[in-house]
Amino acid sequence: MTRKRLFLFGGIVLALILVPTVIPYLIGHVSLPSWAYVIYVFLVLVNAGAYLVNRCVLIDRFLIRGRIRAFLLWNLLALAVASVLELLALDLAGRAVVGGVRVSDILDLGTQISQKTMIGILYIIVVITAIAVSLSDEWRLAAFRYNEASLENEKLVKELDRMQDMVEAMQQRGDARSVDSISVKIDLMTTRIRLSDLLYVKAEGDYVALHLSDGTSPMTLMTLKMLEKQLPFDRFCRVHRSWIVNVDKVRGLKGGTILIDGPSPASIPLSDSCKAAFFELLSHRSILLRTE
Repeated sequence: MTRKRLFLFGGIVLALILVPTVIPYLIGHVSLPSWAYVIYVFLVLVNAGAYLVNRCVLIDRFLIRGRIRAFLLWNLLALAVASVLELLALDLAGRAVVGGVRVSDILDLGTQISQKTMIGILYIIVVITAIAVSLSDEWRLAAFRYNEASLENEKLVKELDRMQDMVEAMQQRGDARSVDSISVKIDLMTTRIRLSDLLYVKAEGDYVALHLSDGTSPMTLMTLKMLEKQLPFDRFCRVHRSWIVNVDKVRGLKGGTILIDGPSPASIPLSDSCKAAFFELLSHRSILLRTE
């Protein structure tokens, strides 16, 4: 709150406190009973405090940041504290004696229930007022809108991050487009494998089996994901969590499995999650499959 608004708020609170005593006196020289005035002043001060707490703390710290549950819990706690203080005020007022009658005899259960209902309603009105006044501040209104936009776009941001990761992975693999071979360690020896000889790749525990056109299947100690990054994505496609195929060596489909050319024809499972990428790559390379 600015200093100007703070002075305005203090003036309003002071006016609310003085009005019940000044106006009756000016009209008919009537004074409000002291016990009733104590309860009234208590209500004014409690709700003024609730307004300040919401305006200066709770709205900025919780509501604007989208933590609505925390905002409501703190207000419920404040309302509970206000109710306890109200009991103390009623007890203090009830000790007074008016015309030989204790005020506590006047403040029966129905009156006390009315008081509690009143303070609850007033508290809610004060909180709504604090929120409405806060929204009148341009920066708070912008914060509300920004928070709503952030929640709306949270999924989009995550999706963009995922796509960025995919693009980076494709760029890394795209560097291998012009390469016709890869280097892997086989029996502790670095060996070059021609991509045109590589039919398909299968994960075998901690190893990867490279199935070649000459019928051999050398093993290399690496993960399928690591090898996938070295293979050009325009020729090789992951068709299963344990399989990568050279699409140029695919001769057909049979019952949801991929048929591979080679000295020992192989049938490789095609998972549902990989079908779209597999058929898209086939279409880009203008490969027509024979189905059986």
